Amino acid sequence: MAAIPRDVSEKLITAQRSLFERGIPAIILMEGGKSAMVDRITSEVLGTLEPRGVEYHHFKADGKRGSPFSSMEYITKSPARGRISFYDRGWYSDIIDCIRKKRCDEGEKLIEVSRMERYLIENGVVIVKIFMDETEDAAEKHADSYPIIIDRDCGYLTDDLDHRDMGISDEEVEAMLSASNTVYAPWDRVDVEDFEITAENVARIIARRLEQRLQYGIIPEECPVKEQYHNPREDADLTAEAKDYDDALAEKQSELAEMQCRMARSKHSLVVVFEGWDASGKGSTIRRVAGALNPRGYNVIPVKAPTEEELSRTYLWRFCTNLPRPGRITIFDRSWYGRMMVEAVEGLCTETEYCRSADEINAFEKALVNSGATLVKIWLEISPQEQLKRFRAREEDPMKSWKITEEDWRNRSKWDVYDLYVNSMMKQTNTPWAPWTVVESEDKKYGRLKVLDTLIDSMKKALD
Repeated sequence: MAAIPRDVSEKLITAQRSLFERGIPAIILMEGGKSAMVDRITSEVLGTLEPRGVEYHHFKADGKRGSPFSSMEYITKSPARGRISFYDRGWYSDIIDCIRKKRCDEGEKLIEVSRMERYLIENGVVIVKIFMDETEDAAEKHADSYPIIIDRDCGYLTDDLDHRDMGISDEEVEAMLSASNTVYAPWDRVDVEDFEITAENVARIIARRLEQRLQYGIIPEECPVKEQYHNPREDADLTAEAKDYDDALAEKQSELAEMQCRMARSKHSLVVVFEGWDASGKGSTIRRVAGALNPRGYNVIPVKAPTEEELSRTYLWRFCTNLPRPGRITIFDRSWYGRMMVEAVEGLCTETEYCRSADEINAFEKALVNSGATLVKIWLEISPQEQLKRFRAREEDPMKSWKITEEDWRNRSKWDVYDLYVNSMMKQTNTPWAPWTVVESEDKKYGRLKVLDTLIDSMKKALD
């Protein structure tokens, strides 16, 4: 006999179909209780849904929790539009793990989690958070009802730890749940009774939460633009020129290669973001950087218009999936800052999406830095006169004419508009944990050397 009554199953199936038809993704986060009970409840709910529209993630079994806590890994697993993801354990179990190993500040991680949840929700994802309240006595009583999981050695399938087994008190867990019980992502607490009653209660909660989201949607918070940081473009000196370029280039490339070796032996990673005006020298500068590196240790990610798969996710998803592992380097040719420039100027995002993007990006970058990455953000600066000169040179050179398009000329006609948005972007995101470095690239050779110096200095600071 099924543990979930037919009327509840029908509500779940109807909600799943509505999510699919409206292109709304959903995350069902299961925390608390013994893993064996959570596994059985999750399996029962999954059994009522259309399996082709559901994903299941057990983060500890996947080996994710051996690395420093990072909200990015949960974003990479977030579902596409119209799909449901079940997270069997998640970011709150990670916080408990951090507390146990004394490797993180609980308050800081709760802030990071809150920002991640807000980002996912405001970008269209439904989050249902369920905590299974199972006492020690109840866990012992229930153990006999699922011997397959408890008594057999099933390798990675066997994982019966809860917070008590990890040495975390009920009081600490209660404090964490209270602090994270927000209006936009509330907790639903379920007393673990016998299996059938618990499964029915969990299924009813999921159905009700999904129905509420489908009926009422979300109410976005007001997000006034906060231009609170210094704009480093104001300090740029476009008259700067390179000296002894060939010798300096060889010396700096050699030093960068040495720093890559040091980083490969460490737990640190390097993320480099290149932004700048069209024809400001991003491609040629990246070539000089890559020319110094061992190709086994780096990736260059050219960021173009999002694919259909990428459009089905939240906008930071495609960047999270390309972040480097410890010891490695990822170079982004264009980046998530497209949300604050081209998407805003060209009307590819709403005004509400734009005005909250700085807070979302700042939180994302702070989580990235906290996870052990060094983030270097480079803006290549040139004058409109120099850009025009380079555009015309490209048109006249058969080897470079393919690099100039009608879109480049159209963007140039909006220089003044883009200039306003770039300045605002700098003032909103030039944070202490992820500052911008403005590189004067009027003289390309000077710009390349300054970029190499910036990377070397940043890597030294992180590794020393």
